[in-house]
Amino acid sequence: MRWQLVILASCLIISRTVPSAAECDASREPFVDKEFLILKSTPSFKEATQSATRAATTLGVGLDLRGLSPDLRTGLTFSKEACTRSEFPYPCYVPRGRRDGTYVSVEWSSKYEQFAKGMYVVMIASYAPGSSKTRHLLEATRRTYPDAYAKRVKLYVGCTY
Repeated sequence: MRWQLVILASCLIISRTVPSAAECDASREPFVDKEFLILKSTPSFKEATQSATRAATTLGVGLDLRGLSPDLRTGLTFSKEACTRSEFPYPCYVPRGRRDGTYVSVEWSSKYEQFAKGMYVVMIASYAPGSSKTRHLLEATRRTYPDAYAKRVKLYVGCTY
């Protein structure tokens, strides 16, 4: 009887945390080209969030840390509640770039191809490569942060299960 309960519980957990294939559009290209405006990279989450907060105030750009916190397995994670609401197992992290926008955030470099691994990255914008928004924002940002730069990458936007 006990092993039957374990099997039943396992089936319920799996069905709640792994989306069905029907929920994923396999015909969609899993990688997109993105360009990120980057202010700095650091191994310290505290330093990254402090820099992000200062940059948002200095540049007059919105700050969206997305409720992320450091995690040894995934680099960053949303809260347990947010992971559960999104039907992801905890810890869970979806990197920035699925939607374009200008806002300051801290992201985990290991989730981006062509980034040095294990760093917290302060990002200011994410747009399609060559976007005039990125170019103008980079020019404005460099007046205060001369080391800011734009980086083009292929970002995975496919199924997240």
